[in-house]
Amino acid sequence: MFRWSSMMRRPNLARVLAAASLLLALAGSAHWLLPLGREAFALLMARDDAARLADLRLDAELTAGRANREIDEALANDDAELAASFLELADSRALPVPADRRARVLAAASAGTVRQAAAFGRGFVTGEADDLAGLAGATAGDLTVWGDVRDLGRQAGHYLRDEPIDPLMTGLAGAGIAATAATYAAFGTPLTLRAGLSLAKGARRVGAVGLRLGDDLAGLLRSGRHARAIAAVADIGRAGEKAGVRATLAGLRHADDVTDVARLRRLSEAKGGQTLAVLKTLGRGALVLGEIAARLAFWVIAAAANFLGLVAGINNMMVALCRPLWRRRDGRRLQPA
Repeated sequence: MFRWSSMMRRPNLARVLAAASLLLALAGSAHWLLPLGREAFALLMARDDAARLADLRLDAELTAGRANREIDEALANDDAELAASFLELADSRALPVPADRRARVLAAASAGTVRQAAAFGRGFVTGEADDLAGLAGATAGDLTVWGDVRDLGRQAGHYLRDEPIDPLMTGLAGAGIAATAATYAAFGTPLTLRAGLSLAKGARRVGAVGLRLGDDLAGLLRSGRHARAIAAVADIGRAGEKAGVRATLAGLRHADDVTDVARLRRLSEAKGGQTLAVLKTLGRGALVLGEIAARLAFWVIAAAANFLGLVAGINNMMVALCRPLWRRRDGRRLQPA
């Protein structure tokens, strides 16, 4: 029979208090640190998947109240396209939109159809645009070889007048002539590429292609890496097909290189008509993590350290409480009576 009186000796009080204090401190911070670490880890894992990244960030950014405010603001600015995009995004995320607000969006979309059709026609004929509908018409006009010849002629005029020429516009127009010929020869097979060239030129006209993206595309054309440049232009065309001209232009404003253009294409394929609202809500954050990546990595490391500390703290606490059960004060193990 064991000598139970020896087993019931009081444990080292200082050791128990130290272990309990550490455990309480770690447990107190875990309730907010571990969820932050989990969210940060999910964002880091989605950094190369624009659609997944946008969904995760929308969870924190887009509420029913904000969606309804954005719809009201768009309607107040006579922006039916943006209002319709936010309505579609709200429906996809099961955010409630009152019936009267929904009806106003549909009415605004119908009222703007005639006005946009007229602007589209002017852009198609002249190649000049005062608004996005006109730009869409100019882009559609580029699907014929005339638009590219017109743009090459303008650049030639700049050269003859000793004015600066745009190497990117020149390269896109030249590629557009070749792509148009290939489209007709292949009965429309490369139509996405042809549309991408038109959209890229339209974006360049209105300043939607930033300096870094423009330099990246022009550099690819100058260096002979035509396959990479063609893939980027095709990505622009695909984004335009899925999300529309305006959403594509909005995304290109946030793209710094052809990798960002590929992310825009994946976002447009996943979100379709919601893309414009996603970009309005998240900006460049819809495509890349950017400067917050380092901060997210810190939260992941901090959460992991907290979890390991909890495990170690529980272990120390159990050791401090159970030590008297297997060791006598003189250091010898308990022996049967």
